[in-house]
Amino acid sequence: MDRAVRLLLVVGMAFVLLAGLASTANAGAKSAPAFAPYQVPPQVPPPASPAVAALLEGSSVTGHDGWIVARLQGSPYQIGFQNGYLTAQSADYGIDYDVGVLGSHYRKVCDKVAQNYVWPLVPAEYQQELRGIADGMHAAGYTQDTLWDIVAANAWADEACYATLLPKTSSTTTTGTAAALKSRKPGGCSAFIATGDATTDGKPVMGHDTWDYYDGCFSYNVMFYVHPTKGYAFSYQSCGGQIWSGEDWYENSAGLLLCETTLADTTYTPTGTPVFVRAREAAQYAATVAQAVNTLVTNNNGAYSNEWLIGDAKGTIASLQLGGKVYDLNQTKNGFFGSCNFDWGPKTRAEEGKIADPFKPAVVDYARYIRWGQLRDQYYGRIDAQVGMTMESDTYDTYLGMELPDARDLCGEPEYFTPGLLSWDSWVLEPEGATDGKVVTESMAVHDLSSWACWGHGSGDHFDAAAYLAAHPGWASSHGAFAVFELKTFSAQSTDRWVPLQDN
Repeated sequence: MDRAVRLLLVVGMAFVLLAGLASTANAGAKSAPAFAPYQVPPQVPPPASPAVAALLEGSSVTGHDGWIVARLQGSPYQIGFQNGYLTAQSADYGIDYDVGVLGSHYRKVCDKVAQNYVWPLVPAEYQQELRGIADGMHAAGYTQDTLWDIVAANAWADEACYATLLPKTSSTTTTGTAAALKSRKPGGCSAFIATGDATTDGKPVMGHDTWDYYDGCFSYNVMFYVHPTKGYAFSYQSCGGQIWSGEDWYENSAGLLLCETTLADTTYTPTGTPVFVRAREAAQYAATVAQAVNTLVTNNNGAYSNEWLIGDAKGTIASLQLGGKVYDLNQTKNGFFGSCNFDWGPKTRAEEGKIADPFKPAVVDYARYIRWGQLRDQYYGRIDAQVGMTMESDTYDTYLGMELPDARDLCGEPEYFTPGLLSWDSWVLEPEGATDGKVVTESMAVHDLSSWACWGHGSGDHFDAAAYLAAHPGWASSHGAFAVFELKTFSAQSTDRWVPLQDN
């Protein structure tokens, strides 16, 4: 997931905004004095009652090298309560980022969509968990965030789909829908999965880095380890208050590995199941590639089209390019799939039509697609966790044929100048790029859900917010005080080094 995709979804909902995103930015600027420093690890209040203490039993939260590590255990409601209580500040900032600041028109519309159209499609198990999150946040002192704020934040990738159901009134028209659906998705995220004769032990290895705007991603530094009463234990990266990843990174105790890079949305089916529900169900209940594919494909609502990379304990890996109405599925027990938002499947490319990435070497997504092929050939048969970290940290620009930190790298660093950039990639004008890195082997997942992770650039190149703001003096005034706070927070907390993460 990347914030540029989020902004596309905002465009998809532009027909419901009266004041637009500018009013959200202004609201954030006016409330600048309320920006509390982001806490890693969180400062969790002591339980106010025996009932709260009982609900927190078996849970914990710590901090490690820029990451928040949260362990959740129990029933759906209890897991939710622990999530909301232990990661309340992350959840609160995540809500502001995903659905707008408190009191904004955008947030009100998102809440309406969440309550009227998303909530009825959420299974009872996850409704209980979401209610638990709301109660946990309230118990931790964050009483301003409602259940519908939390549901809307979880459904950020689904909002544009279900917003098509809003009544056509003078203030909510759908005139912008067609144009929005034709808008091209900016690039972001680099991932791979390998197995069989491609890896050192013949078992799957998976890696992923998320691309996001640096002014906003800071609250998505939570690695959850969940031990539910039903299904498999699983881990996922997200921000507080989320029941799915959205970044997207999952592994479970059955050995299922799951990540994705985003493709362009085309056609929505608002009677379908939200993607945040399908992804969570796959992480919690699927043990095999076939089961995960079935969960993701069944009743697809067309929102948040992706290339999902999936692996299992049997040694099978798959690339599932899931579009609005069609999908391309490729599976193997010996091989490698690299993913970088490039739609290479014939069915999904045909569905995307003119918004599909062109086969031009200077284009960000295609350049990274070429690089994955080069790294596959270079490391085939030698891929393990260490090689995975090396590949996810790669800063080689295939178009220029040289090492250069820029937007064409797998470890994207578009804050640096990208020579030869085409108008197709005009989105590379903001401080956006790889905000993290994760690598896992099958053995690590089965043993203790552990992984190697980096908060910041895996390459080690540090994003310096102060230097960026000095070099781009107009950025602060055009984006507002809240965005400046977010940008500085990410810069301050990112460590740009790989460390092992595991369950508390």
